[in-house]
This record gives sequence, C-alpha cells and structure tokens, in this order.
Amino acid sequence: MHHLCTLSDKNYAIFGLALYESLLKSGPNNFILYYLCLDDETYELINSIDAQNIQPISIEELKSSPDFDVLQNNTAYTPMSSDASNTYCFALASFLSEYLVSKLQLPDIFYVDADVMFYHDIKTMHDAVSQKSVGIILHRHNQVGDYVGGYNVGVIYFKNDNVGYNCLKWWRDCVMNPANEWFSEYGNCGDQKYLEAFEPLFGKENIYIMDDTVGHGAPWNLGLYEYMDENVGGEILWTPAADLPFKTPRIQTMLFIHFSQFTPNFQNGAWSYDRNGCWSGSNLANNPHIERYYNDYFCKLVNIGNRF
Repeated sequence: MHHLCTLSDKNYAIFGLALYESLLKSGPNNFILYYLCLDDETYELINSIDAQNIQPISIEELKSSPDFDVLQNNTAYTPMSSDASNTYCFALASFLSEYLVSKLQLPDIFYVDADVMFYHDIKTMHDAVSQKSVGIILHRHNQVGDYVGGYNVGVIYFKNDNVGYNCLKWWRDCVMNPANEWFSEYGNCGDQKYLEAFEPLFGKENIYIMDDTVGHGAPWNLGLYEYMDENVGGEILWTPAADLPFKTPRIQTMLFIHFSQFTPNFQNGAWSYDRNGCWSGSNLANNPHIERYYNDYFCKLVNIGNRF
C-alpha cells in the first residue's frame, strides 16, 4: 500500500481531484491519499467520494495537535511568503506528513502538492526511494544554493524509520517555528530551502535523489527536455547541467508533472502557464510537446468540473 497526502482549500480542490484521479488511472489503486481539507466546502466534497483510496481530514482535526498553535502563530516574513497566511500554508506540508506518520504509524509517506498529475504507476518511484529513508527531487533548472533551493517540495518522501522520521520532524519544527538556528541559512523560501540541509544533517547515504530514476516536469524545467515521442507521459531526454549531481544524459519516462501556478479560465475555454508572469521569459510557449501536456491537464480539469 502506498501512502500519500496532499492538501487544499475549495479554490484548489479541482486540482486535488485531478491528482486523485491520475493516481486511480495510472496504477492498480493500492494507495491511500490523505486529503487535508482547509475549509468545510472541501471536506464535504472529498467526503462525498465513496472510495477507500481517499481519506478526507478536516483542518479541525489537525488543530487538536498540541503543536498547532505554534504553527498557526508563525508570522515569519520571507521573500516567498510575504504574509502570515502564506507562511502558515507552507508549514502544512511537513505538519500534515508528521501528523499522519505519528498518529497512524504509517510505514512511510509521500507528500504531494495538489497540482501534481501522475501518468504512470507510482510503484516504480516507491520501489526506488524506499531503499533510503528520505526522497527528494531536484528543480533541475538551478543548483543547490540557489535562493529558492535546489530541491522542490512538490513531491517528497519519508520512511518511518529513525532517520526518516527525525528528518521529517526536524523539517516540520523548523518550518512551523522560525526561531531555529537554521532559519538564517535555509528559512528564506518557506519550507523549501530547508531540504538542502537534509544531506548534511541526516547523511547523504540516507537521502535518495529521485531524479536518478524518476522523470518529472514542472514549468521551470519542461523546456530543458527533448521529447522522444508525442505521448503524454512519454519518454524525455534530460541532459543535466554540469553543476547538478547527475552528469550523464538520460532517457526517462515522464512519471509526473507539477503544474505549479497553472491558471484555467473555464468560462473562455483557455488557460495560462501561471498567475503572475513567472514563466513569461521561459521557453514553455510554442513547444507543441509542452502544450500537449497543458491541454491534457486543462481537459481533465474541465471534465472534473463538469462532474463535481
């Protein structure tokens, strides 16, 4: 059984449902997606799905944790979280993951952002990453030390062993309380840059960088690839930059894409890559392979919107 968790409010619930349905369609359904609902509307929606593969969790349940007040009162300013509500939301990924592992004594857990879409069975990813205690993914377009961090929080794995749990709890504690000794170095990008501290603090030998075997995409790296076929979820050729841990070009199957900042306009049957022009200078546009992925994602969201 694969254990995953995600979270959203009602405005992002359609993305979370797309994540859930992509898991259903890409594997044998031996998973549970624990879905943290940040408002009553989302809880009612997720609870209405009569399936064993998805488990709604009310934000009120998380508030019963003795540490929740610390998280909720975190008002640290960072360039990536300029108000307290953003800082609070960034902290929920680690808080939810640790809460579930502790309460349910899960063997391991993947945290996955709600706007991620899977195209193949996650078993291949789990088989590889579960050999270690922690699994993280590179941004691929930058290097470790960059101000947003060399790793991305969109998909992250923790095993419930001594190293994995201690790493998860360390991450949670740092993100929910900026009064920590690592904040000045790693606290400038919400929860994300703390991932750069995993190897030095918890041992490089215990951390699996999933890029070794897992193909993945996001707006910041989709333009780096050569697309080997015209299939959504097909093969890509990735040639890592010289300053990344992997030195040789490799052909990988696109396991998932993180559609960060994807903005649908359902009324006009249109979409944009982002909300604030973050990718305006990138080479996403006019690439038919990338557009194919985005059109496919938009169609899936339309279909879900019509049913829910």
